[in-house]
Amino acid sequence: MKIFTKPYLLLIALMLSFFSGMSTAADIEAGVVKVVQKDESLPEISGARLSILGVSEKVSSTFSTKAAASGISYYEIYAVGSSDAGWEYPSALQSTTINDHGGSQLSIAIIQYGYGNPNQATMNGISNSYSSSFVLCGTLATIHYCNAGETVTGWLYKFDFNGQQGGNFVTSSNSTASPFGYWSDSIYIL
Repeated sequence: MKIFTKPYLLLIALMLSFFSGMSTAADIEAGVVKVVQKDESLPEISGARLSILGVSEKVSSTFSTKAAASGISYYEIYAVGSSDAGWEYPSALQSTTINDHGGSQLSIAIIQYGYGNPNQATMNGISNSYSSSFVLCGTLATIHYCNAGETVTGWLYKFDFNGQQGGNFVTSSNSTASPFGYWSDSIYIL
């Protein structure tokens, strides 16, 4: 019988840390939420608010764990939040109306309905990946943060551009299932 030496113990420790880091990804199995993420710094989600922005039920679809996942059918900037102004939900005009989104924190929330891979977003020549993502459930008219046991239909991605006072924000994503394609949106933040 051989006793483990330090290099083997180090290898085992590295392997265990890798697998524990994957636990968040394991919380979504077959498209069904097992663990609910909470973050009080996120904007409210309302399917009714999406309807005001011109989203119709024709665009939405439901997901089933027994069928293939659908690609992106909706990808839009949903809210802009800052430490000075709080959350603002911009209209289809693609600019904010609050004239001071300053302060130390500036976040932009994107709703992606369907499966895809968001790209880096840019603002004032600075590129950032999303800082956090949260699963959404329901149709576009009833979309909400998921509860345990619900089927995932979309994501809210939060991009942070702290220290920026305003400017042009551009975001995009690539659909990973049918309908395949490239989705993008932009907004001018005052």
